[in-house]
Amino acid sequence: MNLELSAEQRLLAETARAFVDRHGTDASAVDPWPTMVGAGWSGLLIPEDQGGAGGGMVDVALVCEALGRGPVSSPLIASGVLAALPVLWLGSAEQRERWLPGLAAGATVGTLALLEPGMRDEWDAPRIAGAASLSGKKVLVPWAVGADVMVVVTADGLRLLEVADETVRVDAHDTLDGEPTGLVMFDGATAEPLGGTADAKDVLDRVLDHAAIAELAFAVGAAERALDLSVQHAKDRTQFGRPIGSFQAVAHRCADMRADVDACRYLAYQAAWALDRDPATAVLAVTAAKSYANDAIRRVFLNAHQVHGAIGFSTEHDLHTFTRRAKAFELTHGSTARHRDRLATAMGLGTRR
Repeated sequence: MNLELSAEQRLLAETARAFVDRHGTDASAVDPWPTMVGAGWSGLLIPEDQGGAGGGMVDVALVCEALGRGPVSSPLIASGVLAALPVLWLGSAEQRERWLPGLAAGATVGTLALLEPGMRDEWDAPRIAGAASLSGKKVLVPWAVGADVMVVVTADGLRLLEVADETVRVDAHDTLDGEPTGLVMFDGATAEPLGGTADAKDVLDRVLDHAAIAELAFAVGAAERALDLSVQHAKDRTQFGRPIGSFQAVAHRCADMRADVDACRYLAYQAAWALDRDPATAVLAVTAAKSYANDAIRRVFLNAHQVHGAIGFSTEHDLHTFTRRAKAFELTHGSTARHRDRLATAMGLGTRR
C-alpha cells in the first residue's frame, strides 16, 4: 500500500481546500456546484472515454475532506458516487452512453433511492417490486429534489428511472444536517432494468462502501475544522488570568482530538486506496474505517463542545454546523455494530448478515 500522494493529487487537494476557503461557511453564498463541475470533480470516478476524469477513490476522498472543512453542500457523493457507479458497473453500452457524460459534466444530477419505510438499514431487503412501472415510496433519498435520474433499489434488482413526469413525486425532508433529502413516491413510474438481479446485491454493497468512505473523508474534514475552532478558542478564552488551553484538562482534550482525527484520516485513505487498487482487502479496510470512525468522530465533537462550553451549543457559533454533519455521518452507511460484524467476518470470524 502506498499512500503517498502524486503531484496531481497534491494539486487537487490544494485546489479543493482553496475553493472551500473562498466559498466559506455562508450557506447563502453562490451555488458551489458549477465551480466544482468546472474543476471536473463531478466526474472523478467516470472514465475519460465517458467524459469523466478517470480518477479514483483517493481523489474523491481528497476533495470530500476539503469540502468537509466548509462544510460545503453539493450533490458530489449522491451523483458522482451513488448514481454514477451503478450505471458504470451494470449499465448497458446504451445506458452508459446516455447518462455518464451528463453526470460527468454535471449537467445531469443523479441519486440512489434505497431506503423504504420500515427498512432497518441500507442492507435490509427492499419491498418495491422491480416491474416496468414502479409504485411505492423511498425515504431519505439524497438530493432527490432536482435529480434528473435515479437508480432505484427494488426487490428484483436495480432499476434506472428518469425523473421526468408526474409519476414521480418528491417531497423534501427536514434533515439534521441541512443536506437536501427527499421522500420519493412512485405511481406507475416507468423504469428500466440496470443489470441483472444476480449482480445487484454485490454491486450495491460496493457502491455503499465507496459512498461510506467518501462520507468519512467529508467527516474528517469537518472534524479537522472542529479541532481548529477548539484550539483557537482554547487560546483566546481566559480563566483565572490564563488561556484555558494552558490547563491540562483542556489541552489533553485537544490532544485526544488530534489523535482521533489523524487516525480517521489514515483509515479513510487506506480504505480509499484499497477500493481503487486491492478489492480483495477493501471490505476489511472499509469496515475497519467506518467502525472506528463512528465512535472516534463522536469523541472529537464531544471534546470540541467540552472545550467550547456553552458557546459551542449556540447557533451563532460555527461549531454546531459541523456537529450536525458529524452526527449525520454516524447515522448513515451502517452502524458501528454492523461494521464490526463485517470486520469480524472479513477476519474469518462470525457470519456476515
